[in-house]
Amino acid sequence: MSDRTTTVARDAAPATPDPAAPTVSARRARLIAVIAWAMAAFGTVAGQLHALSRVAAHPEDLESPLLASWAVPAQDALRPLLDWGDPTLVYWTYGKIWLPVALAFLAAAALAYRDRRPVGGERVLWSVQLGAYGLLALALAGDYYTPWTDAFFLVGLIAFAVIGLGGIPLGIVLLRRGFRPRATAWLLIAMLPFFFVITEVTSMGSAMLPLMWGWAIAAESVARRAAAASAA
Repeated sequence: MSDRTTTVARDAAPATPDPAAPTVSARRARLIAVIAWAMAAFGTVAGQLHALSRVAAHPEDLESPLLASWAVPAQDALRPLLDWGDPTLVYWTYGKIWLPVALAFLAAAALAYRDRRPVGGERVLWSVQLGAYGLLALALAGDYYTPWTDAFFLVGLIAFAVIGLGGIPLGIVLLRRGFRPRATAWLLIAMLPFFFVITEVTSMGSAMLPLMWGWAIAAESVARRAAAASAA
């Protein structure tokens, strides 16, 4: 075979994908990471306003001594942010913050999934988690943006149950297979106990805090690797 024929055949052959090649652009990864960080911080702070507005609309929540220990003085200090309308209206208005927060960590988790490119059983576990995140976002949209609050609240409980239970095996698999950052995997494993602890201290929306911060950390890791690969 001539050199010319060999060259043409080599150029026509399909290239084998490089498993180390980035799967997302550095710019997109950085944008998702920035949004994930911003929404995690926003949810952490604004989520407590939502908790305080819930206490105003549902005073029976103060039966929890952990919640009452900080909510009562905080209500007095932040009264102008809580007394601008009917307690139920204020509660549902602040509740709208959770949908963009959920969409942000869903995007960050999807980014980590795409970068990870899992196979086999790990891919199934990822699919369950991402599906549950999507279901949770749907529940939040229905809970705070439609009149069918009770029905979507139940959907949200189902989503939280799947997230909490499904995060344990996924987190364990990620730790065993060397996933970085490890903090994300540990937060997935601890999601279920965190849910019960957090809901004793503040509103159920803040139970998403481990997911917000865990996937923001993971998105930052992906963004840095993508930036390094792009520079190289």
